Amino acid sequence: MRTVDPARHLARRNQILASAATAFADRGYDNTTVKDLCAAAGVGSGTLFHYFADKRAVFHALLEEDRDTTIADLRQIIDPDPATRLWLVVERLNADLKDPAAGQFMLAILGQAMVDPQIAEILGPVDKVAEEILRKCVAELIAADQVSGWEPSAAATWIRSIVDGTYLRCAEDGFDAVGEAAIQRQVISRMLGLETPE
Repeated sequence: MRTVDPARHLARRNQILASAATAFADRGYDNTTVKDLCAAAGVGSGTLFHYFADKRAVFHALLEEDRDTTIADLRQIIDPDPATRLWLVVERLNADLKDPAAGQFMLAILGQAMVDPQIAEILGPVDKVAEEILRKCVAELIAADQVSGWEPSAAATWIRSIVDGTYLRCAEDGFDAVGEAAIQRQVISRMLGLETPE
């Protein structure tokens, strides 16, 4: 019986996912075929199907990997200052905007979210964790008299909505992730009555 090298197995799986992300961003979900995924990864269909049941499973795995990484990163944000923590959460939520393929990949996600209810199930935990952390930050800022006029859950939802709205625009021509992040900080600062971080 042949043994499987776990490191090599994981490396091949990651290679397939990385190339699939590019293929889906370049062609969209519907226009990307299994043949395209195999060509992009430099593997045969047998190898692809050894790791994933079908094209949708590859797409889901990409989203799950990003979800898990984002949640892990968010949970590592532990700065004692609630304002600093809030801005670090926003910064982490914005991290994917810097990827030039983000806009096209976002279009692929949005297209599939309309027909595949699992997309919301996969991505929902990121929203839940982000809102939980943001809610705690706002509650601490209210307790410290740095923010007023907001209920913490409502403020957290609005902050996340502002970030999500930026992702909806990231496929536009001339989108500037750095400039948009600066505008986000201004909007959130004004909304909460906080100083805008540099």
